[in-house]
Amino acid sequence: MKVIINKLVKYEYEIKLFNEEFLLALKNSIFEFSLVSAVIIERYDFERFKQEREKCPNRIDRFLFHGTSPYPISCILTSHFKKTSGKLCQHGQGVYLNDKIDYCWFYGNSESNRANKNKIPLKGEEFTMLGCSVYYDKNGFRRVNDNLYTPKKNEINFAYTNPNLRGIINPEKNKIFFNEYVIWDLNQIYPFLSMKLKREEYCVIWRDINFSTKQINNNLKDEKIKNFLYNQLNNAEQYVNFNVYPCSSTEEALKLVKRKKFNKIILISNVGYDYGGTKFINEARKIIGNNVVALFFVYNIERHLGWITKYKNALVTNEPSFLGRYIKCFNGISSQDIMAGICKLKEEFEQKYFIKLNFSLDFLNYPNYKDSGYYTDLYI
Repeated sequence: MKVIINKLVKYEYEIKLFNEEFLLALKNSIFEFSLVSAVIIERYDFERFKQEREKCPNRIDRFLFHGTSPYPISCILTSHFKKTSGKLCQHGQGVYLNDKIDYCWFYGNSESNRANKNKIPLKGEEFTMLGCSVYYDKNGFRRVNDNLYTPKKNEINFAYTNPNLRGIINPEKNKIFFNEYVIWDLNQIYPFLSMKLKREEYCVIWRDINFSTKQINNNLKDEKIKNFLYNQLNNAEQYVNFNVYPCSSTEEALKLVKRKKFNKIILISNVGYDYGGTKFINEARKIIGNNVVALFFVYNIERHLGWITKYKNALVTNEPSFLGRYIKCFNGISSQDIMAGICKLKEEFEQKYFIKLNFSLDFLNYPNYKDSGYYTDLYI
């Protein structure tokens, strides 16, 4: 997950909030998106916003998002937000923000796509949204029920919103909810970033216990392994535009696979002393619905040359260059290009170690989900 913004001292705190909340929003998103551009908005009232924020010591600082088309963004930049009112005012009068990129996609999408009620953003589709620095009083955090309430100064309304009316999920199953935050006082909002995002087809879910910030034995060897692993993670992110998600446990990784399962997931794992990596790949493939290709990134490759020949549609390596080439394969224009790249790596591996890997022709057959009925059972 690459978020690159020039660090300006003036906006250092806002950039910190953005990095934290945006990376979390990417991970929590059902669909996969990459950040195409992010332009810092130079407004006249930034110092006033900071001063008002300092007057609220018992506060929560957030970075929230507002999906909209390019024209309203220019109007907001020129003046400010307009408070929602009338029939659109479902949770009280104010400015509606949220922490879910999927929800922003709908509002930042084109009018033609809204009219066609597209339920899944298309590969390569771009949309715009605003990133806003926000604060509110810890005691002014109000859960909205059926009764509408207009927030007062330093307060905020909070609602679990069911987006059935937007055509995003099946109305028969009300399991996906988006968080909406309604702010009445414009002094609590600073439109900070004008952002453009793009729908991506792939993402990497990489499971390895060494991604954990907690050291198991707290010794130098563990620290070297962890540093090595994070170096490879950073290198992997340089090869592709899509997101690479590190997970330090099988539970965390499987939860993410379930959330991302109708994107095309690239599976990477270590093996582990108890072969927990193979168990993760097996369960992930059940969730995805096919024996998609997987890569085991290990430290002692000779130990694994026996069982890997019997394991279906899998590669194993301890070479960073092999890892990078494997991930780079998925930048191919077509599935044929991707398949050719992986088959080349497979042949090189077999020739180097004089073994035959157990591959079938379906190792890239990701299920094709065309409507929202598939993901109504997701919990986020």
